[in-house]
Amino acid sequence: MPLLTTVIGSYPKPVNLKTPDWFKIPQNQYAPTAYSGFCEGVSAEELENEVKLAMEKVIGEQIEDGIDIITDGEVRRENYVFHICRHLQGFNMDDPILKTYRNGALTARLPRITGKIDSKTDVNWAAEEWKSAQDMSRVPVKYTIPGPMTVIGSTHNEYYADVKELSSDLVKVINKQIIGLFKAGCRQIQLDEPVMVRNPDIAMDYGIDHASRCFEGVGLGVTKTVHLCCGYPLYLDQEGYEKADRKIYFQLAEKLDNSCFDAISLEDAHQHNDLSLLQLFKKSTIVFGAIKIADSRIETMEEIRDRLQEALRHIPADRLIVSPDCGLAHLPHDVMRQKVTNMVRAAKSLP
Repeated sequence: MPLLTTVIGSYPKPVNLKTPDWFKIPQNQYAPTAYSGFCEGVSAEELENEVKLAMEKVIGEQIEDGIDIITDGEVRRENYVFHICRHLQGFNMDDPILKTYRNGALTARLPRITGKIDSKTDVNWAAEEWKSAQDMSRVPVKYTIPGPMTVIGSTHNEYYADVKELSSDLVKVINKQIIGLFKAGCRQIQLDEPVMVRNPDIAMDYGIDHASRCFEGVGLGVTKTVHLCCGYPLYLDQEGYEKADRKIYFQLAEKLDNSCFDAISLEDAHQHNDLSLLQLFKKSTIVFGAIKIADSRIETMEEIRDRLQEALRHIPADRLIVSPDCGLAHLPHDVMRQKVTNMVRAAKSLP
């Protein structure tokens, strides 16, 4: 049976969708106020219609390209973290602060945490978004949601004296959305936690445990994935961007493997790992990053296949899923389609 394929989250936004895009504006210039201002100038109904048109295109292309487990392309999100912040009490999106973060790799205007984190309403907005996408697709749609460490690492805390308490409050609101996804029928749920690789001491202390708690109450039949890439650059083809140290994967592997997760999503294309890493995962499926998401060079099918064959020397084929390193939204549309096509062709030619 060929190797399964998936994508991680974001997809280049179709041209019909005019929302401000964190991937198209230099991240050190983007502010959440841009999206807030845009939404004030358009009706909710008009924006939702444009989002649905964009989703239809993105979903149709992924299916056409042969992806087995797709996403909605995160087209309704300005970026993968700020979207959840807008649904929660305690975040100030209107007066962001300029902050250096990701171990000094980035400087950007970030939302401020100025009150206790809680849900704004009882509405399960994640389930509604997933259902809207799944209704358009004949293949499974995976829903992605950022985890506590990554939300904390992408915002500025001014309220909580104890960051572990902040993390616990985020677990509660994320868990509520994930339970709603499960009840709605979603069977592919991914928690995005790249900040674990930036802060392994916190991950080992309580971060992995808190990420696992986000899935409490989720029944059988759901594939629970945690995604840990080594970081987005500021822009396409950026040289010298300070990624997280890929050796941290070795430090986290055993605890991740013994957590509640069914699948662990790792970057390998931008930074090749020592593939003995895969042998540390005794139970988990590995979602293996096989194409670069911030490099315009198109990997050939043969080079992707060669790397996958190397990986298969360290992990069984039934525990290897092929994916990009991370979201695809940095890439020009035509480049992205060619990369994904080559990735799928390589995966389907194996084992």
